[in-house]
Amino acid sequence: MNTIHNNTTVASNNTIDAANWLLHLSVWSLRVVCPLFIFLSPILNWTCIRIFQSRIYARSSSKWYFIFIAIFDTIYVIVTAPLLFLITLEIYILNWNIFLCKSILFFNYLSCQISAGLLACLSIDRLVATSCVSLYRRNCTTDLSKIVCLIVIFVFSIVNSHYLIGYTIDSNGYCSIRHYKWYEAIYSRLNVVYLLSYSIIPFTIIAICNLFIVISVCHNKTNMKKKYEYKKPIILSNTNHEQPITSKDTPKICEKSRKVLKFKKCPIDNNSINRNKHEMFVTIENEKMINNLLESNADWQSHRIDHLSDKLLLNDKEPTISIEILSTSIENKQLTIPLHGERSLLTSHFSISSSSSSPSTNSQKNNTFKERNHYP
Repeated sequence: MNTIHNNTTVASNNTIDAANWLLHLSVWSLRVVCPLFIFLSPILNWTCIRIFQSRIYARSSSKWYFIFIAIFDTIYVIVTAPLLFLITLEIYILNWNIFLCKSILFFNYLSCQISAGLLACLSIDRLVATSCVSLYRRNCTTDLSKIVCLIVIFVFSIVNSHYLIGYTIDSNGYCSIRHYKWYEAIYSRLNVVYLLSYSIIPFTIIAICNLFIVISVCHNKTNMKKKYEYKKPIILSNTNHEQPITSKDTPKICEKSRKVLKFKKCPIDNNSINRNKHEMFVTIENEKMINNLLESNADWQSHRIDHLSDKLLLNDKEPTISIEILSTSIENKQLTIPLHGERSLLTSHFSISSSSSSPSTNSQKNNTFKERNHYP
């Protein structure tokens, strides 16, 4: 019997030690986490509010749900986190006065229920947006979402108003419900209402809405795949019909076989290459100069013809005017460059005979031109 008693005492001591260790661990975790939440929650929720107040979400019906959720989450953290932190230090501020007793409990339960209710409304809004697009565009506006949020806040404020009435400081100095007997009798039923409004009803709505959202998204994806698979053979058939038409319209030049010329490098004297380039450049420049001279001569002759025609009309004479057009003979020569027995590269350059004519012949031509046209 003594051994059994010793074993039970050892086991109980071990369980007590384990419970104390878990209690100390939870206490220290709350002491670390609560100040972090007190510091980070207002900043992050304020950032969320500013984001949803921007122009990007100006026409979004869900922006007011997120804004009010952020507001009441901040209230919950500011009220609950200091309370838990002080409880770990064995400081019970609920027992200090009636105002703290009533207000802390009221805002604690109220913020929880409003956040849960707004999450349920947000899930319904997203379900309508994904499933009934036409109904969502007609009815779901920012004003409607704002009205829904205000209704949810008003309803849950009335539901949780009993905390402002029933809780008070009792004779022992504790914040409890024992001061009013009628409130103590119905408090168990009020807990059922709190359980339904805070956890069961919102959780059910959120789960069902998310399930239907997933189903609608998957259904839309399958419809898009079916449309794509239906349009794909049509596009392929159109391309097959267009291929012979485009082949007929192509020019006949494309049907010819292409010949590939292969050139081999062979050592060529650089002086001969430079000489050939210089000759080609000189002939091109001479050709440009002769073309400019011919154009200016033609303009001059047309101007003189118009002037003479005006004179003849005034003098009533009809002499014949013969115009001698300066001709330039262009001789094509071929410049051949040997490419190691394979092929010869043909380059044409022009030599102008008019540039080699003497000044005496030019003067004779001008005299004959003046005599024929009766110029002084």
